[in-house]
Amino acid sequence: MTDVAARLEQLERSIAAMVNERPTGPSQGPRRSSSSLNHPAAADCPAHRGFLGKDGRYINEPLLSRVLEKEQDLQSAIGSPSDASSPRRPPVLRAEGFIVNPLLTQVDILELCPSRWQATVLWQAFLSRVDALIKVIHVPSTQSKIFAAINRPEEACADVRALLFAICFAATTTLVAGDIRNENLHADLRRYQQGMEISLYQSEFLDAPTLTSLQAVVIYQYVYFFQRCLRYSNSGRSGWTLQGVTIRAAQSIGLHRDGKHFKLPEIECEMRRRIWWHIQSIDCRVAEDHGLSVPENDFSDTEMPLNIDDQNLSETNVTIVPAVSQNRWTEMTFSLIIMEIGRRGSALHKSLAGATDPEQLIAEFKGTIEEKYLRHSDTNIPIQRLGLLLGRVLLAKFEVCIRQRLLQKQGPSTSSLDHNPAQEILALACHAMELALEAINDELLHGYRWLTAAFTQYHLLTFILWNLCVYPTGPHVERAWRCLDMQFALTEDPSWPDPGPKWPMIVLLRDKARSIRQAHCSESSGVGNDNGSEFVDGLGNGGLRAEAVFDIEGWELDFSDWNSLAQTFPLMG
Repeated sequence: MTDVAARLEQLERSIAAMVNERPTGPSQGPRRSSSSLNHPAAADCPAHRGFLGKDGRYINEPLLSRVLEKEQDLQSAIGSPSDASSPRRPPVLRAEGFIVNPLLTQVDILELCPSRWQATVLWQAFLSRVDALIKVIHVPSTQSKIFAAINRPEEACADVRALLFAICFAATTTLVAGDIRNENLHADLRRYQQGMEISLYQSEFLDAPTLTSLQAVVIYQYVYFFQRCLRYSNSGRSGWTLQGVTIRAAQSIGLHRDGKHFKLPEIECEMRRRIWWHIQSIDCRVAEDHGLSVPENDFSDTEMPLNIDDQNLSETNVTIVPAVSQNRWTEMTFSLIIMEIGRRGSALHKSLAGATDPEQLIAEFKGTIEEKYLRHSDTNIPIQRLGLLLGRVLLAKFEVCIRQRLLQKQGPSTSSLDHNPAQEILALACHAMELALEAINDELLHGYRWLTAAFTQYHLLTFILWNLCVYPTGPHVERAWRCLDMQFALTEDPSWPDPGPKWPMIVLLRDKARSIRQAHCSESSGVGNDNGSEFVDGLGNGGLRAEAVFDIEGWELDFSDWNSLAQTFPLMG
């Protein structure tokens, strides 16, 4: 043992010496940093380090951080959880319970379990309203374990019990959305969350995570982050931090490496893929909620899950022909739309760096998603209709991001507002907003409104409002204001989910855009300017008051960090 320790110490010294001797600067050679890989244009423009608020909140989402840098009156609107109170939000559910939970020694876990009948009803609600959206379990093999835990919770493994509580938490969330004033349902939510947290602690999740415990965490975080039941869950940063814990837990059991490298059974390979890619989707969508950008995981070689139904996988039969992706809509298609757009979108951003024909790359990207998934959707079937709308929203968001980036590289161009590329991008952003609003208002999709109602389109709203501040007139301005008015009417309804900590900033940005519009209309109608000054916008049009307009030239906007999903899940995010 002494010899081994000495050799390890010598190896550590050698590695340290190699690191210290590594050349820096231009002599490093052709190797690119992870930053440059994720941002192909990094070599062409100075790196943007983000925005640090007075309360310590860090935001590095390029558009939002630059808005906050340039518009100081918006900074106070991005608040910490302590100043994000709302009369529409009941007492919050905190997300850090399975790390430090004071109830561990005080609560009998069996007292938190639902009755057998209640658990059975919640299992069915989960299958119809949640499993279709986040396909992270294999129902045929999981069902027997769940019902065994329902019948004899005291005998169930702690990780299986955690999965049962997570399923009950998710299913109850969908019920609360239809009966938001039902205090019994809110009490059930707290109970199931506590049960899941205690079970995760008992399963030693932080030290020894399993596929089952990770399934529980992914389901819980999916609902916690994306539905948040009238923002009933805490919208602070504890959830974002725990997402990092989940990623590390997944890496600790090798989910970032494809299971085929370890010759694992097919069903286990598929479960690992589903869990890993759902974690990545959640990570991207949560980042949008908090104004952050996450780097792409280049270190992962985990393949995408197959486009198959659960019945195509078997726990016991290992001699059958391996499952292959189906050329149709399956139980996995909805989730794959989100995953695939995020993955291919990131690759597209890299490809654009040296592309000679970006239009072809954009067309190929959209065509691949359309051919592989969207064309198989039957709009008469709710989940497929939602999948089609979601896919179109995500594709439009990516295209807005890409075209804005290409426009920034071109610099000032035509002075004709009717034909300005910026207006074309605004029209595309409006189209994405209209699709997102359709997903919310469509009566056929009412069963999924618990989810769609919680996805505030922060990226699109910020872009549209920024555009209206810079270009208060144009062929698509009225359409943009209609989209904004519809979104604000929904969000400001007392029965609507509290939209979270970024919404006050969106409100102030809307007020600024409105004041610019009113000033422009007043001057166009001959009303005198209070200070007698004029401002010439980026298109050479005069008449706007300078203090009401963004300094667009100082922004150096780069939308390449817009997160893929939800990355909506993203859903719709």
